[in-house]
Amino acid sequence: KQWYQRRVRGRVITTTRSHMQQSVQDAIDSCKPDKLIQIGGAGSKAILVIEGLADAYLFASPGTKKWDTCAPEAIIKSLGGKLTDVFGGAITYGADVEHPNRRGVLAAMRDFEFYRSKIPGNIMDSRVVRCYRQRVDVIIGTGFSFCS
Repeated sequence: KQWYQRRVRGRVITTTRSHMQQSVQDAIDSCKPDKLIQIGGAGSKAILVIEGLADAYLFASPGTKKWDTCAPEAIIKSLGGKLTDVFGGAITYGADVEHPNRRGVLAAMRDFEFYRSKIPGNIMDSRVVRCYRQRVDVIIGTGFSFCS
């Protein structure tokens, strides 16, 4: 952790360049960033966090896949940071799990709990969670999901 150096002033969040949805905007707005960096690629956003050029990577939408987050999570965790879904839940990897990260992505090298605590209540009712709940219903045999 000693190597980490924050290289920005104010609160800086990085997020999607091309998949901005209301749930993403609401989550970002709740954190009141001084600067927003919109860039493509989950790995690119993770690198900004790792290098101290962004404080958090926030994507409150089911758009990323496991292959987008597995390597960034390993690096961030090994350096003392955290990468989870937007609610602070662990992202599960393996052959038997679905590929989409239906509950979004949140990563930070420090102050992770600040960002997690700022996720607004309306996100709980958003497509992120509805798709997750529908998928759980499919798994236990009580529903059908068209979420992508």
